Parts: sequence; structure tokens; C-alpha cells
Amino acid sequence: MSYNNDYNKVLLALVVWREARGEIEAAKVGVAWTIRNRVMKPGWWGTSWISVILKPFQFSSFNHSDPNATKMPDEDDHSWDDSLNAAYSVYTLGVNDPTGGATHYFDKSLDSNPPSWAAELSHKCDIGNLHFYG
Repeated sequence: MSYNNDYNKVLLALVVWREARGEIEAAKVGVAWTIRNRVMKPGWWGTSWISVILKPFQFSSFNHSDPNATKMPDEDDHSWDDSLNAAYSVYTLGVNDPTGGATHYFDKSLDSNPPSWAAELSHKCDIGNLHFYG
């Protein structure tokens, strides 16, 4: 296994943890799949795991102004274990895509003011507290 593959998996796990650590494991898998779907469908957001995850303003937990941007999991955090498992499973295709090809998601807490892109994309499914679109 190459170093780059390990880095990709850990970076994927970190974005899953930052974005969905309070979610059920299936929602964590959904978040990881939206990233994989972007990587596999190269577009303006990038052509690699790193470019997709770190593209500015795509995953709020990596925005400098977001309070999650500086958070790191503790070694005994069960949500981190779930995030690592979700990242590894999605990266290695060990689990099917529960999102139906989604490339975007947002939390139900934004239902009264959804992102503008939600009107332009098709709603795929809901998992936990997340709406998935593509």
C-alpha cells in the first residue's frame, strides 16, 4: 500500500469526522461516498481525493472560519473509529453507495435556508440528519 493511499484514507476519515461525527455510521458512509463520487466524476472541484477534499468552500469543516477546521479527534473517540471505518470501506469499495450517486449533502438544520445548489440538483436520499443531492 502506498503512502498516498494511506494519506487519502486518513484525510477522507478526517473530513468525515469533522462533517458528520455526530451522525449515525450510515451517514458517515454517505459523506465519504459523496467525496468518492466527486473524485470519480472529475469536475471543477478537482481530480484527486486531496483536491476534492481541500478545495476551498466545498467542505465547511476545512474553511478557515469554521470552528471545526481546527478540531482533531481524540484517540479514544468512537466516532473517529466509525469515520476511519467509513473512509476505508468507501475508499476500497467495501460498501455500496447508499446515496445513489450524490455529490452534495447538507444538514437538516439548514432546511429553512438550504444551500442555493439544492434547487439545481436532484434529491437522492436522506440518511440520518443529512440530505444527499446529485
